[in-house]
Amino acid sequence: MIDQLLKSALTGKGPNFAELTTKECGIGDYRLRYKLPGNVIDTGRAKKARPRQVNLQPGLFNSYENEQKFNRTFVRMDFEWWAYRGVFLQGHLGKLGDLSMDIDVNRAMPHSPIKEGDLDSLESYLKQEYWTYYETEETGDGINLRARQHYENNKVLMGDTPVSGFLVKLPDPYTKERIHGADWLSYHINSEGMAGHHHTYYWAYPLNKDFYLTISFWMQLEIGNRSMRSERMRDDARRIMSMMELRKG
Repeated sequence: MIDQLLKSALTGKGPNFAELTTKECGIGDYRLRYKLPGNVIDTGRAKKARPRQVNLQPGLFNSYENEQKFNRTFVRMDFEWWAYRGVFLQGHLGKLGDLSMDIDVNRAMPHSPIKEGDLDSLESYLKQEYWTYYETEETGDGINLRARQHYENNKVLMGDTPVSGFLVKLPDPYTKERIHGADWLSYHINSEGMAGHHHTYYWAYPLNKDFYLTISFWMQLEIGNRSMRSERMRDDARRIMSMMELRKG
């Protein structure tokens, strides 16, 4: 009990699970029902209107507002953001870090076929997708490839710093989790987009051959014990994810 109280004090006040809001959206033939905790800090961010329903017909998908981030093209169904505030004046106005959640319907690329409800096919797809984006120049990105090349060309300047410090760590392993009767593919990517001190945890579901759903939690750590704070944020993300119910029909 003392350890838990100490952990809470050191990691700060975060999502308020005593204040839950029930939400719902339609994704093709699926309904996603979930609850989100309140925020101990007024984020001050204006809420953007999001679609309550998205059609999974490829020809109609572009009629929604498509967004692009890293290797994904998607329609965002919901977004929420929580701040962690320290007991004492720590960080900017006492803020110790951020946890944000995105619910996205993603367009699947044709390189690796996926099947509705088949997590193995989705895992194969994602492995190829991340490898292409970070390790090759096929899409014009190849972030890890370019980082290795820069490291090799500047070894003297890099000193004893290992090349791993400049790389985005790709998801490994992928695990399967059953939540309210639905099987999700869970994975973690370290420093998504570019190397740094942030983490993204994903839960994904293959909707059909053209689209897959992701619920992601992006964690930004500002100051203090990064290991303890990231563990706290991961626990909060899992608790929020445990309130997700995906049903068909």
